[in-house]
Amino acid sequence: MKKVFCFALFICTTVIFAQDYSIASINKELIEYSNSILIDELVEIDVTDIGKMKQKTHRVIAVLNKLGDQDPNLYEFYDANSRVKNVEVRIYNAVGKELEHFKKKDFIDVSRTGISIYSDDRMLYLNYTPTTYPYIVVYDSETESGDSAFINPWFPMGGYAESVQKSVFKIKFDPANKPRYRAQNLEKFNISVSENLDEIIFSASDLKAIQREERSPSTSTIFPAVYLALEKFKMKNLVGSGKDWQQFGSWVDKTLLFDLGELPEGTLARIKSLVANETTNEGKARKIYQFVQDKVRYVSIQIGIGGWKPMLASEVDKLSYGDCKALTNYTRALLQAVDVPSYYTLVNAGDNKIALNKDFPLPWFNHAILAIPDGEEFTWLECTSQDAPFGYIANFTDDRDVLIVTPEGGKIAHTQVYKTEQNTQESFSTVIVDPKGNAVANFQSVSQGWQYDDKYFLPKKKEDEVDQNYKDRWSYINGFTINDFTFENDREKIVFTEKLSLNIPNYANPVGNDFLFCANIFNQNKYIPPRIENRKQNLYISHGFVDVDTVEVQLPKNLVVDALPNASLLETKFGKYEIGFSLNAENNLIYTRKLIMNKGEYPPAEYENYRDFLRSIARLDRSKILLKQNIQ
Repeated sequence: MKKVFCFALFICTTVIFAQDYSIASINKELIEYSNSILIDELVEIDVTDIGKMKQKTHRVIAVLNKLGDQDPNLYEFYDANSRVKNVEVRIYNAVGKELEHFKKKDFIDVSRTGISIYSDDRMLYLNYTPTTYPYIVVYDSETESGDSAFINPWFPMGGYAESVQKSVFKIKFDPANKPRYRAQNLEKFNISVSENLDEIIFSASDLKAIQREERSPSTSTIFPAVYLALEKFKMKNLVGSGKDWQQFGSWVDKTLLFDLGELPEGTLARIKSLVANETTNEGKARKIYQFVQDKVRYVSIQIGIGGWKPMLASEVDKLSYGDCKALTNYTRALLQAVDVPSYYTLVNAGDNKIALNKDFPLPWFNHAILAIPDGEEFTWLECTSQDAPFGYIANFTDDRDVLIVTPEGGKIAHTQVYKTEQNTQESFSTVIVDPKGNAVANFQSVSQGWQYDDKYFLPKKKEDEVDQNYKDRWSYINGFTINDFTFENDREKIVFTEKLSLNIPNYANPVGNDFLFCANIFNQNKYIPPRIENRKQNLYISHGFVDVDTVEVQLPKNLVVDALPNASLLETKFGKYEIGFSLNAENNLIYTRKLIMNKGEYPPAEYENYRDFLRSIARLDRSKILLKQNIQ
């Protein structure tokens, strides 16, 4: 009888689970546009004791196809100051039948070294390969950390093509140290917030998947998120405080950066001799920046509080390497030795353009740079690069809020903005076409601003890598050979010049005895954005630029231009495009092209107009001229 009862209980349990977590139980409206569906999630964080932050996670997610395989996030991070107490995963099929059960011992334990030369950060992860779709993942974990400076944000939607049936985030705290929170984009979704004396609860339900759309703004302006921070916290056994940016910056200055600038006497003497003839702070700073670039190399070091506290300047000087924090602090110490003021600066680099809320200090930064004051302005130094010119930060830390750490505390500033008219590429080419349609070309281009960033790495490339760079850049040319190339990198003016000579066999296409010839050889726009019906997101163009091209074509005596194409001019809110064709006194063909693309953000309805603009450019860039046989 007992056996029958147990079997019946097992059947009931299986049915109950299938009802709760089967694919059939999911709200059908959530399946549209989804690669995965978060069926149920509960994250519970306890920061009652700032020296022992605890987190429990329960997550049930349905993976609908291969594109959703990474969405369950089957991993946990830990280090010397934290631990993963438990983690396990159960895999079910579409009707709720258990297929696999993985425990902590089945997870792979690896170092998160990456590009770090030293690191105590580690990761437990499950390398699961599904055998069928859809499938359901039930993930449970429990972690504990001695750090409470970084409370995991709540992102109920993990990303594009992920819908949410239910997600709950709870944080329990000491009422005397209530966490502040900053909510983003919650009003656009079915999300509620409730507060008790010692707990805050965020709940989301029935959030439909968001499709990725071409040239959308940052995801931080689209997806719901809640960021949390404690006024009093612990970081690697150091007690910290940050009720505002001024106080947080002061804590960084007095705790993390204090007494790290001592340098050997020999280095001090060398530096002072190096700048002896310089009379301005900029002149001294340029010499020292070059000294740093010549001496050190970048490595990542993440040991103990290494994620925030730099190495000693004396250690960097001895070892000739360091991470962003160490190299920034080292450069600061060298400048201080010759009486040039500079400020250690925290920033979110790369695509992480996160606006800093002046009323909500949140210590989420991934990089450090150096700010040299010049009146009310700053010169920004990227101290990890051995190649970047003095003060050049395009494409990594430009145009974003940063926290400058001063002796008076933290101050919010904004890094350099590279305006449209600064991001230029101007090219001039001479082309000789022979009677068989082959072309020999000399190409010269000068790039500045953001467009300099695309080029200045070229002198360090091998010859075959340079060749491949141009084959990728001019992929629309059906075969060419680079005979010679030279590069001029003016690091002081931040100008890069390319000079190439090329052979382009059969460039002009034969049409009977005549030829079709495209004068725009070196700057054809081939890209047309995809069609998006019912676009939801704003159109965002992150950077503006200006391209100016001139091509002079010498034709053989047996070929003449049948008729010059008409000049074209396109003017839109997104930019301006114009091309022209003419013949000079030597009867050479002159082609001119100018494209100005504006930075900006536009409503979704403008996307199709933007698409039309680029489609028209792509068509006009391929304009061909009929070269007829010159019969006399």
